[in-house]
Amino acid sequence: MKKHILRCLSLLFTIIVAVILISCENTGASVDTDTDALTETAPDSSIGSQITTETEPAVTDTEPVYDFTTDPLLYEPLPEKEYGLSENTEKRPCAFELEGTLKTATGTSLNLMVEWKATRKDGNSYATVDLNVAIEHKKLNCLNSLGHLTVNGHKSVFMAPFYDYEYNKLTREWLCPVTLQVPCGYGEEAIIDISAEWEYYEIYEGRRFRTLTLDAKIPIGEKYAALKEKVNYEVENILQQPELPEGCEVTSLAILLNHLGFDVKHTYLADNYLEQGEVGEVSFYEMNVGNPRHAGKAYGCYSPVIVKTANKYLYDMRSYYRAYDYTGYDVSEIYYQLSMGHPVIVWITMDFAEPYIKKPWNIGGKEFYWIYPLHCVLMTGYDMKKGTVTLTDPLKKSPVTVNMELFEKRFMQIGSQAVVIKASQPANK
Repeated sequence: MKKHILRCLSLLFTIIVAVILISCENTGASVDTDTDALTETAPDSSIGSQITTETEPAVTDTEPVYDFTTDPLLYEPLPEKEYGLSENTEKRPCAFELEGTLKTATGTSLNLMVEWKATRKDGNSYATVDLNVAIEHKKLNCLNSLGHLTVNGHKSVFMAPFYDYEYNKLTREWLCPVTLQVPCGYGEEAIIDISAEWEYYEIYEGRRFRTLTLDAKIPIGEKYAALKEKVNYEVENILQQPELPEGCEVTSLAILLNHLGFDVKHTYLADNYLEQGEVGEVSFYEMNVGNPRHAGKAYGCYSPVIVKTANKYLYDMRSYYRAYDYTGYDVSEIYYQLSMGHPVIVWITMDFAEPYIKKPWNIGGKEFYWIYPLHCVLMTGYDMKKGTVTLTDPLKKSPVTVNMELFEKRFMQIGSQAVVIKASQPANK
């Protein structure tokens, strides 16, 4: 009887040990079998925190916060049907001729500019691109100064001649003609990267210069020659006044977000997502200079700040919409984005007044110049036949229609700044 009881106890002990061993394999515990004592070792937190089932994702205390300005590769626009282009393929030419002008935004009458023309003939798998760089000015007095024009990695050097002029109107000195062939077959798109700079260590119209620099991208392809003649989107306006007297940029963002189906006030974006800094202490490329609620005490911001503001809000909304910075592109890209159904946030001047420098700052040894009267609006349409563009202005109750040539001029004078918001997906990089 005693032997039978002992056998039962031994069998029961063996079963208990086996159950414990199986449990340890699933939880990360270990068993010291040499001493028959059970010793539990704490599982590695780096592994244990990743144990999940197939249907329930791991839950962490904090989710990663991405900065879409510094890491733009996290998302990419979804592929889009080119419904903005002519649906008649016979109007999609194999041959095309495109041209445009690029210019620096110094806030003075002294600027570096590039004129370009891209031509593709029937049957060719390349486009011929002709460019030339010029110094535009009203009055200039300087010795010979070196300049460089780099196009798709090909660098040319030019010498600005001795200037001693006093003009009452703008004049241009063309200095560096360049011709090259760019691969661009039918159905393809090519980007022409341009970088031009000119040394000028003088003070001109109140601004101290060192080097004038122009960096730009020119998109070419037959799709830019086959845009719809006219597009216009009905957008409900939001007036920045009286809450945000200095907040045209963030209000234009709110207008666009609401047009896309979000329900957000311009004041909420300004108070919760727009990064703000003190006047004279931060760059308008990094933060909004001043509080947009303070009339006469704030200035505003440039496109990178609005891109960052938009993407922070869109991330919090768990949206796959993302903002993209199209600053530096030729204006033809802006018309193309509109033709694809995307209203564009653009920087111009109030009432299209001639811009000038109002306020210089020195931040970290670098000079920044605020161009006045800077303004930001939402571009909602164009009419190629009439030569006009349509804008939703946060200072105006009704849509504004303006001459296309004047719009393009002010757009370039403020640095060709543009922001577009598109449906996106995680980038497969």
